Amino acid sequence: MITRAQRVRLGVFVLVALALLLGLLVSVLGSTLFADRDSYEIRYDISVSGLEIGAPVKFNGVRVGRVERIWIDPHQVSRTMVAISLQAKTPVKENTRAILNIQGITGLKFIELVGGTSDATTLPTGSTIKAGESLVDKLTGQAEQLVLKAEMMINQINELTGPDNQGLFKDALERAGSLMVTVERTVRDNETGLKTLVENLNKATERLTATLDEFRLTAREAREAVAGVRRKAEGVLDSTRVAALLDDGRGLMADLRKRASPAELGQVIESLNTLSKRTDGLVEKLDLIVSRSREDLRDSLRYLAQATENLRDFSRLIREDPSRLLRSTDRAERALP
Repeated sequence: MITRAQRVRLGVFVLVALALLLGLLVSVLGSTLFADRDSYEIRYDISVSGLEIGAPVKFNGVRVGRVERIWIDPHQVSRTMVAISLQAKTPVKENTRAILNIQGITGLKFIELVGGTSDATTLPTGSTIKAGESLVDKLTGQAEQLVLKAEMMINQINELTGPDNQGLFKDALERAGSLMVTVERTVRDNETGLKTLVENLNKATERLTATLDEFRLTAREAREAVAGVRRKAEGVLDSTRVAALLDDGRGLMADLRKRASPAELGQVIESLNTLSKRTDGLVEKLDLIVSRSREDLRDSLRYLAQATENLRDFSRLIREDPSRLLRSTDRAERALP
């Protein structure tokens, strides 16, 4: 059985514990609960979904207050009013903006006060802080515009590739394919002659290159000989040296006559004549082939001209009005050729 003394001791213990708890709460929270705070209002013309009462208010990343109240402006229902309280003497300037940011991945939002310069006027308590546009809001608006433009472009592409134009594109592709087949057949039929012509041209080019190299070598040797003569003439000119110079000159002239002999030139001319004859034969063969396939080539060229005209009209329309790719236009029906 509990005695009266035990009850008294228990009551004293409870009272002392409550007093200590109240003292602790007052010492820890008293400075926050009873401190002077500055009140401001913010008007948002966008949705504040995710912003709750008690959400933090930060100034350049530092927590300086909290959200006290959220309500709809009765005079303009599309506007949301937010009341915040900040620590006393928080430097809120006229050019300070209040933007909504997201806390992590929870979807909850908080208010971030950004901007403001030291030389700007400080807003008095109770004033309205102008709302700013956050990066998320900018990206959302740009994403909506991009989606709208993409949808318009897709509609234009669908219109260009619609049933009215499919026939034109198909006809142009078929004509281009027919032309390529004709050209490929012509090249394949004359492959041997073309190969022979290329080989002859390569051989003639090699011979001409060799001849030019010999002429260059002869000219270099002549320059060296002239330079040697000049150097020797600068010295003492006696009969022995003059005779030696004359002998060198005679040898040089003989070498030149040997290199430019009629036999060498005749060989080059003969090669050119052979090449000319083979070229004439190839031209005759090509003329025969062209005469045989003249009708096919004429049809292919006509198809190609029509396809080119269609592509030219399409390019002209796009060049005159590039917005045709982004907006629909009423066009008259065009009869297929």
